Amino acid sequence: RTLQTKFPDLVVAGYRDGYFDAGDPSICPAVRSSGAKILFAALGVPKQEIWLADHGIDLGDVVAVGVGGSFDVLSGALKRAPLLWQKIGMEWLYRLIQEPWRWKRDLELFLFAARVFLTKIGLYPDEGRRRRP
Repeated sequence: RTLQTKFPDLVVAGYRDGYFDAGDPSICPAVRSSGAKILFAALGVPKQEIWLADHGIDLGDVVAVGVGGSFDVLSGALKRAPLLWQKIGMEWLYRLIQEPWRWKRDLELFLFAARVFLTKIGLYPDEGRRRRP
């Protein structure tokens, strides 16, 4: 709703909360039949990336983007870091201060990113997880 207020010409084809079974077979057909051109997945990292990797091919002709907590910021539920924090790349720390219970998830994100990086440069075994034929 906040986005539609800011962008009156925006057409929202549908939305759904993030509390669903990742294997729910009704999601992809619903996205395909909605006419959506862009899908914003705001499930949090790495859950949204895993879900998009597993189901992206089944979504049809749609651009799918993982947006993390962007909707929390856009809706005003969460304040964005001050500009200085953003410029020096410390927005994550500001968010952690706002939501200290996130430390475990942030650590998991760091480990996930490190594993992806190390896999790409050949220092971590690529097990082929989540790949489709």
